[in-house]
Amino acid sequence: MHVPGFAYNPIMLFVEGAIIGFLIALPVGPAAALCIRRSITAGAVAGYMTGVGAALGDAVFGAVAAFGLSFVESFVARNEAWLRGIGGLVLVVMGWTTMRHRMRAVGDPVPDDREHQIATHFHFASSSFFITVFNPLTVMAFGAAFAGRDLAGVGGSLPDAATLVAGVFCGALAWWAILCTASVALRQHFTGKGILWLNRIAGAVILAFGVVALISLLPLPWRHWARVLELT
Repeated sequence: MHVPGFAYNPIMLFVEGAIIGFLIALPVGPAAALCIRRSITAGAVAGYMTGVGAALGDAVFGAVAAFGLSFVESFVARNEAWLRGIGGLVLVVMGWTTMRHRMRAVGDPVPDDREHQIATHFHFASSSFFITVFNPLTVMAFGAAFAGRDLAGVGGSLPDAATLVAGVFCGALAWWAILCTASVALRQHFTGKGILWLNRIAGAVILAFGVVALISLLPLPWRHWARVLELT
C-alpha cells in the first residue's frame, strides 16, 4: 500500500506504466486490424503511424487515471452509451470503406508532395487515435490496473504522473511496433487477390466491432446474461 508522502521510484514507475500500457494494448481489436492491414498494403510507416495514434489514445486515458481526473471518468461513465454509439458508427463506416477499398491501378496519379505525405500520416494516426479514445472500456481498464497496482495516488506528483504516463505510451507503442514489424515481414506474401482479400477481412473485422458496439446499445439484459455465463 502506498504511504502518503512516499516517493515513487521513477524507474520502477516507468516500468510498471510500460507493462500496463503493453498489456492493455495487447487485445486484438479494430485498431490492430487497421495496423496489420496498413502495414501490409501501405508499408511500415503507415503501420507505425497507426500504432502511434493508438498508443497516444492509450496515453490519454492513462493520464486520466494517473492524474485522478474524476470528472473525466464520471463523464465517460455518464455518456458511455453515446460514446459507444459514436464509436460504433465510426467503425461501421470505416469497416465498410475498407472492405470496398480499390487497389491502385497502373496509371493512377500518386501525389508525392510533402503536404500530401503529412496529411496521409496524420490520417493514419488520427483514425486509430479516435478508435481508441471512443472506447469507454479503456479508461476503466486503466483505472482498474492503476488501482490494482496501488498507483492511484501518483497524481499528487506531476513528475511521477508524467513518468507513469510516459511508460504507458512507450509500453503501448512497443506492442504496436511488434505487430507492425511482424505484419511488414508478411508483406511480400500479399499480392493482387491477397491484398484484396486482406482489405475485405480487415474491413469485416472493423465493421463487426462496430456492429457489436451498436447492438450492445439495445435495451436487453446484457449484464444478467453475462452473470449467467459466468456461473455456467
